[in-house]
Amino acid sequence: MALVIGIGNLLIGLAYAGLGTLSVWETVSLHRYRGWSRFGIGFAMMAASCGPHHLVHGWTMLQQSGAVWPMLAVTLIGLPAGVVFVLLRIETALGGRGDRWIPVSRYALVSIATAFAVGVGALAGWTIARPPAEWPQIICTPWGLATLSLIPGSPDDIARLTLAANLFVVLTYGMVGWYLADYQVRRQQAEGGWSLSGVSLAAVFFSCALMHLIYATTERYSPTLLFDLFGVPASVYFLWIVKRVHNDSVVDWNRRPLVGAAATPERSAPWR
Repeated sequence: MALVIGIGNLLIGLAYAGLGTLSVWETVSLHRYRGWSRFGIGFAMMAASCGPHHLVHGWTMLQQSGAVWPMLAVTLIGLPAGVVFVLLRIETALGGRGDRWIPVSRYALVSIATAFAVGVGALAGWTIARPPAEWPQIICTPWGLATLSLIPGSPDDIARLTLAANLFVVLTYGMVGWYLADYQVRRQQAEGGWSLSGVSLAAVFFSCALMHLIYATTERYSPTLLFDLFGVPASVYFLWIVKRVHNDSVVDWNRRPLVGAAATPERSAPWR
């Protein structure tokens, strides 16, 4: 179990690192044609937090073990959507098609999403109901809320900071997933189909939020604290730009199509 969780997190971390690097490269190399992509910058900041977090978590899991069943379950749940999105993104970078149109009725996909939500809710409830004995339970208990104050010099300070940072990104990444999913639903209503990359990206953020929730309540490791703290402002900025793109209130690459350079056409115009 520890081997699967460790390798899974290492793969997720490498995927985030690669996607973040690709976003930075595209944002810098194409800004003269399309302008600076706020979404690309926000995605790169998010990846700069989540990538090292998963790499450190995976490496620590392989070295120290201590695996729990909820983390194994959420790792297996999140991998398929992540693999699909990464493969589509790599195909786009290589000049391929990069996305697929899914002509599936809304009822079929909503049924799948409902089953996913039920499973995620059960997994989250199971995790919150069984915190480890060595850490204070701070969720939904008066005694736990009384222990939230940080005492200078306390050995639990790092654990509490890690807990607070991970719980914060649970909310922000969950809201990012909500906006992405809402856009896909509205697009299906208008065009009658789904974007495979859009649906998989929404699922990535929902599973990422759940993974941070389970990590916060079961497997807090101090080496990830620096990346978790950076993830707080990074997730806030990314949520802000996703909401603005969702509301169509920002001029980004979604409204600045790339115009190719002038060149001789491959064939003459039909009227010549």
